[in-house]
Amino acid sequence: MKREGTVEWFKEEEGYGRIMLDHEEEIHVFVHFSSISYDRERFPDNFRYLQQGQKVSFNLIERAGLGDQKYVAENVIIISD
Repeated sequence: MKREGTVEWFKEEEGYGRIMLDHEEEIHVFVHFSSISYDRERFPDNFRYLQQGQKVSFNLIERAGLGDQKYVAENVIIISD
């Protein structure tokens, strides 16, 4: 299911972060750099990352048994900075 949200935080050096779903602040979504869609202009060296406050769209995946990381983002596209 395609959803939108805001990057809450992202650790470039670790390659992961968290997205907060729009209109559902209680749901936090884990995001890994490998799930960020490649954009040649934005990531010319193929090093993909997100910045706090960016608006993104993504496929929301629910994974059982991950504890706090129940929701995972895949196919993440940056909408705006």
